[in-house]
Amino acid sequence: MDRMPWVAYAWPGLPQLCSQSSWSSLAVAAGFAVAVNLTLSATLLWSELLTPGMRTLAWGVVVAVWIGSAVISYRWDRRHGSALAPNPAADGYEEALDHYLKGEWLETEQTLARLLRRNPRDADAGLLLATLWRHTGRLDEAARQLDRLECLDAAAKWAVEIGRERQLLAELRSEPVEPQAKAADEPADGLKEAA
Repeated sequence: MDRMPWVAYAWPGLPQLCSQSSWSSLAVAAGFAVAVNLTLSATLLWSELLTPGMRTLAWGVVVAVWIGSAVISYRWDRRHGSALAPNPAADGYEEALDHYLKGEWLETEQTLARLLRRNPRDADAGLLLATLWRHTGRLDEAARQLDRLECLDAAAKWAVEIGRERQLLAELRSEPVEPQAKAADEPADGLKEAA
């Protein structure tokens, strides 16, 4: 996981909001915005609302919360940042790719099915599944998988590969399939002619 940009620490709750998308972080960020706006309004618009000493105290509290929050957020991010990073080894895609490269089709399909159940919009796993189905002769399923992939925004990076898979599917569909019995007779016919 990439580290949070330093400017994100300038607003209380923003680093946690970016990394966790939690409601409490949103509440902290919004609450701080309200406090800053009220203090600004009391200073610039309605200066008679607070005495000069109260305005100074209000700004001191805002600045103290601001600096304290930045320090706490920075330390929190450094401590918990690695725990939030996705673990590629636990993802399963590498495992599926390893099975695929070894020719272990069943294990590959099971691993990819598990990945796609967890995240149906996983374009990488979807493309590997379509390729697997093409290799195993399940051309209709491969074509349907490619149709699903083309609907995903995440699959845009694989547009060339998806096009190539479609080409390979079209080539496989256009090849005439010879019966095995006829293919077995051909070498014998070739031997007869040689004799």
